[in-house]
Amino acid sequence: MRPGLTVASVIAFALMAGPAGAQSTEPFDHIHLAVSDVGRARDWYIQHMGGNAGETPESVAWGTWPGDHPLPIQLLFSIAGDTLPSEGTVIDHVGFSFPDLESKVEALRARGVTIVRAVTMIPGLGKQAVVEDPWGTKLVLLEDPDAPGLHHVDMRVPDPEAALAWYVRAFGGDRIKYRGTIDALRYRDLGVFYLFISHDDHALPTAGHSIDHLAFGPIDLDKAVAVLKEQGATFISNPNPRMNPACQFATADPRSGAPAIRRLYCAQPDPLAHRVVFVEGPGGVRVELVQHLEAGGH
Repeated sequence: MRPGLTVASVIAFALMAGPAGAQSTEPFDHIHLAVSDVGRARDWYIQHMGGNAGETPESVAWGTWPGDHPLPIQLLFSIAGDTLPSEGTVIDHVGFSFPDLESKVEALRARGVTIVRAVTMIPGLGKQAVVEDPWGTKLVLLEDPDAPGLHHVDMRVPDPEAALAWYVRAFGGDRIKYRGTIDALRYRDLGVFYLFISHDDHALPTAGHSIDHLAFGPIDLDKAVAVLKEQGATFISNPNPRMNPACQFATADPRSGAPAIRRLYCAQPDPLAHRVVFVEGPGGVRVELVQHLEAGGH
């Protein structure tokens, strides 16, 4: 032991440092919904669920845009045909928190939103209501002053214990019992967000349903991929994506049409550059890892 270090100080330092090789927490990034009309979906969530303009015209954010990472959590929308409802799938619903649930539900009812279940007191969890968006996404509304806005996603898997352990190893997060009742992982970035995980042997895959997949936003995608490879994760896309601009060989300058020596011409990359990898999570959940290279001013 070095001079000046007591046994107590060594123990305290070890506790702060954490176990060797521990996974740092990756920011939760977005939930991807399949809809028939992207513009209408964006406007619907801004109007009814309190979101604001997201990173792109296809997204809605909860939280202001910072000057650096982490970015606010978003809903991203993509065009799909007839989608099936989310209820009964491995990602059963999305949760939102409001300060006055009764008033919120009455306002939604007045605007024609489908109310599946009126405000009900759930033992151990408090007041909840269930509504549905126009594309079949189940939305659970509750009151949680510590986590306003986009609050959680609810996953149903055959082995919740294994799923909780997998997400902690892969992306970090605080393992908790939400209100002493629900097994959950808590992520603290610009706000508080939860993954609720419960048991279900018969939950359907999300393919073809309104909630398509979840996404985390590692700042260092290569490091996150390396960790997942070490853990034996199943990748369902290229685990080493590169943001190469579109290139082509030409004997004339494609910009001017003037004759030129045959050479490689490359287009400029999109203004919001991303690198994306997909991995299969427990219960068949598709999990996206997205590295924002230039998003939000980065």
